[in-house]
Amino acid sequence: MVLRKIIVVSILTVFLLTACNLNTQLPTTEEAPSLPENLLPPEVMVEIQNQISEVLGISLDQIQIETVEQRDWSDSCLGLGGPEESCAQVVTPGWLVAISIDGQEYRFRADEAGTIIRQEP
Repeated sequence: MVLRKIIVVSILTVFLLTACNLNTQLPTTEEAPSLPENLLPPEVMVEIQNQISEVLGISLDQIQIETVEQRDWSDSCLGLGGPEESCAQVVTPGWLVAISIDGQEYRFRADEAGTIIRQEP
């Protein structure tokens, strides 16, 4: 009878220790919040807005950014190269930015740094 109690207590102890060792860590408040993948860096947003303002001939306050998506473009021309252009055939990370001006939507492609910006046809 004593041996049976020892075995039961040992088994219960093993189960209890196993349950206590599960990954039940609570998040600490010191962890930095993760940013959404499609968050456009502020300096890139400014560059894109400035170029859109120039291309469309409008003031910056008329530009309403609707959506921003992170994309990988098929080439250095952001997939919008013309027949007379030479585009490096390399995957180019960047952004697809949809803006609204007076109810009209425009879509622009940009490289990661916002140095190459092209309007979609």
